Amino acid sequence: MTTTISTEKQSIKQIFLWEILWILVPFGIYFLSHIVHPDWYKHFVYQSWGFLQGRLDLLNLPEYYVDLIYWKDKIYLPNPPLPSILLMPFVAIWGIATEQIRVCMLFGAVDVFLVWILLGRMTVQGAMRFGLTILYGFGTVHYSASIIGTIWFYAHVVAEWGMLLALVEFFGKRRFVLMGFFMGLAFLSRQATILGSLFFLGWLLWERPEKWIQKGFSFGAGFTPLFLFQSWFNWARFGDPMESGYMLQNYYSSVQAPAIHKYGLFNFAYIPKHIKLIFTEMPEFLPQFPFIRPKPEGMNIWLTTPAFFALFAAKWFDVFVILAGLSAFLISLPAMIYTATGWVQFGYRYALDYLPFLFVAIASGLQRMPQALAWTLIALSVIVNVWGVYWVVKLGW
Repeated sequence: MTTTISTEKQSIKQIFLWEILWILVPFGIYFLSHIVHPDWYKHFVYQSWGFLQGRLDLLNLPEYYVDLIYWKDKIYLPNPPLPSILLMPFVAIWGIATEQIRVCMLFGAVDVFLVWILLGRMTVQGAMRFGLTILYGFGTVHYSASIIGTIWFYAHVVAEWGMLLALVEFFGKRRFVLMGFFMGLAFLSRQATILGSLFFLGWLLWERPEKWIQKGFSFGAGFTPLFLFQSWFNWARFGDPMESGYMLQNYYSSVQAPAIHKYGLFNFAYIPKHIKLIFTEMPEFLPQFPFIRPKPEGMNIWLTTPAFFALFAAKWFDVFVILAGLSAFLISLPAMIYTATGWVQFGYRYALDYLPFLFVAIASGLQRMPQALAWTLIALSVIVNVWGVYWVVKLGW
């Protein structure tokens, strides 16, 4: 009995130490990567301030802010409310002066810690577990998103948090009510992420069909309260539980306006430009030093994160890898038919909507390929993203 208690205390102590390592260290690196930053496009701070005042609209926004809904003489955000809700304790203290970017860095660091936990539960151990955690935190667009922290990137980072919590629970105790709740959190930040529920419900249908109704109901019970909250949020602002505000937008940037007037916000005509950006878009080549820099429109995923090549080595006949790939594909579809490809960004920010699921397949591939090659891809990914963050800061993105 004494031995068991002692072992449990030691285990808790180890988790606490790793928590310090995988939250404080990434947060410190993110912070130092962008010490002096433009305090702009922090829409969620204004939304949070409104919540604290008992309002759903936004007041006193800077004139240059975009992606707003002008409805019945008020200004609203089309974005789901969770990022703003998470800011409320900070806004209650610092008001509009709250630095949204620092909170984004904090959640970005928490995401890295969750990846460490997830890999352990996936039985990835030793140096590879360490390397894969570094890859996620500093070798993907998660790094640049965490240190930019504007409305679009902060929403991605919070959505990752929800998805990673769901995956950690799946590879742990598999309480479907919690998985549904965590996916609901992701939904309350980036709505397309709910399509990733295929991973959990698909596994249930594949491996435990006799429990599909029971466990599926549990998943729904966890998700439904958050869905109802989003529906109420929509209804309270626009009188329609299914209208988030996106279809009510009446102001667009000069870059997007011509295409929107021709095709609307969502159209299959937008797919080719997303495909081009994801798979073939190259950086900008310059005639003088430094000769190369990232384009603000984005860059293909293979150059941004060379470790994505590990997908070709993944164990694609494994149920987890199959479902992870299908979930990532489903989540990607709404963004593929959206008018914008990500605006100013390093890499392709929409990949963050499905990165937690895709990372399951990437981890599989890196473990199956020769270790020298795997570590080379990890190292190259980190180098490229450090380079990307350098330019993000230098160019004021």
